[in-house]
Amino acid sequence: MSAKVLSLRERISLPLLVWLVVLWLLLWGDLSWANVISGTLLGLLVTIVLPLPPVRFDVRVRPLRILALLARFVVDLFAASAQVAWLAVRPGRQPRNSVVGVPLHSGSDLFVSMTAQLVSLVPGSVIVEIGAPSAHEGQGSIYVHALGVDTAEGRERIRRQTLLTERRVMRTFAAPRVYAEYLERCRADGSDSLCGGESR
Repeated sequence: MSAKVLSLRERISLPLLVWLVVLWLLLWGDLSWANVISGTLLGLLVTIVLPLPPVRFDVRVRPLRILALLARFVVDLFAASAQVAWLAVRPGRQPRNSVVGVPLHSGSDLFVSMTAQLVSLVPGSVIVEIGAPSAHEGQGSIYVHALGVDTAEGRERIRRQTLLTERRVMRTFAAPRVYAEYLERCRADGSDSLCGGESR
């Protein structure tokens, strides 16, 4: 397999170059022409000699969906906080926990990471491992440590909640082509009832 040789234009990423110059200035703690020029030259050297692979973001921002996603997150946050508080003060035995593996369908490292972040920000859930789609033939996965879950029904509820979170992320940010591929993976997996097959 031959590696693609990147052209000079493909190697230089302007946002990355600006970020490297800003980091250089922060390290020196002094905004001067000498530091700006030396930071720019060093940034150019780094981006030319050590180029990062191009990253495609098939994202479409939908403001109303973002508001709906945030509203649902706030509801989940308060509900989970109340459950964790009750587990902390209730009398009786200590709560038992489970680690639940959830196969995802987004096919993108970005969307898997966004789903994992939203799940882990809800109290009582901690992501212990992320299987990136790029390493698993397009099918990512996350493993959720769930507080107070020790039954098959509870583990299935965690899987369902995680898949619904992924669906909300995809409906909010995925470009139409990426969303169609996501739905196709859901149908192949038999999870289309959780993924939601409504049109965009």
